[in-house]
Amino acid sequence: MFANMIRYLFATFLFGGPSMCLRLTNMTAPSIQDPREQMQLYCKFDMGGEDLYAVKWYKDDHEFFRYAPSGPNNYVQYPVSGVTVDTTRSHCTRDTCELMLIDLQRPYSSGAYRCEVSSEAPAFRLASQTFNITVAAIPKHPPLIDGLADTYTTGSMLLATCTSGLGDPKPRITWFVNNKMAPINQVKDLPSKPAQPDTTGNSNIMLKQSISQLRIPLDKKYTGTQPSTSLEVRCVSSVDGINSNIAPHLSATRNIMIMDENQLVNNQKFHWPSCSIKVSLTGCLPVLAIFVYLFAC
Repeated sequence: MFANMIRYLFATFLFGGPSMCLRLTNMTAPSIQDPREQMQLYCKFDMGGEDLYAVKWYKDDHEFFRYAPSGPNNYVQYPVSGVTVDTTRSHCTRDTCELMLIDLQRPYSSGAYRCEVSSEAPAFRLASQTFNITVAAIPKHPPLIDGLADTYTTGSMLLATCTSGLGDPKPRITWFVNNKMAPINQVKDLPSKPAQPDTTGNSNIMLKQSISQLRIPLDKKYTGTQPSTSLEVRCVSSVDGINSNIAPHLSATRNIMIMDENQLVNNQKFHWPSCSIKVSLTGCLPVLAIFVYLFAC
């Protein structure tokens, strides 16, 4: 027991004890950051009774910002590609440090961002935490499906186009028919408009869109022996390399009806010259009066 007490006292003297330990208690950063907006980084720490030496921020192990309360310049920036700190909107204290990054650009602003806190001599302890951030302009609007009719006959050709919203990187379009991915030979990428600058004022952002065409021969495979059947056509817009749990895919869905041509003929109604048989007799009186007059003459 005496030996254990000696070891505990030695560890307390050497390392400051469990209550005298620098800890980084919280770091917040986005997983996906839209370059059309500013990016906020936040770091909170507990010095455990020690004095703060510096808070350093890194991107991919390259230091881009330092807060040193005892230095001649509290805030110091270092040039790192894709990183610009707005010091007028950033604020650091002896237990927190919040940065506002502006003028983001893809792909240079993406990377591993680390907050590192260090204490003064003689301890010189370190605490750090890292977040991986992907900078991407996710489309703000779902895709649009054009060219679809409500009803088709068996043997006809379904032809539709899907246009994604604007994004960077360029969105990818995937077609689904009755919840099954459409075969590659039925899908064709069409030329789209040139990339266009964003309207928010960030000249580093060039937004792109995708246009895809779906071409399906509506043969008996879809109707079988049924005189008619419904078909669900869905267009999904996604961004490669981004988890759908973080940035859900956007989609547009249309339901159409496929009918056998004979069924359409059988469903046609017999019409009088100016009124339907299903219309009440009073609605056809003018027509009947003309026939009676002609035969009477």
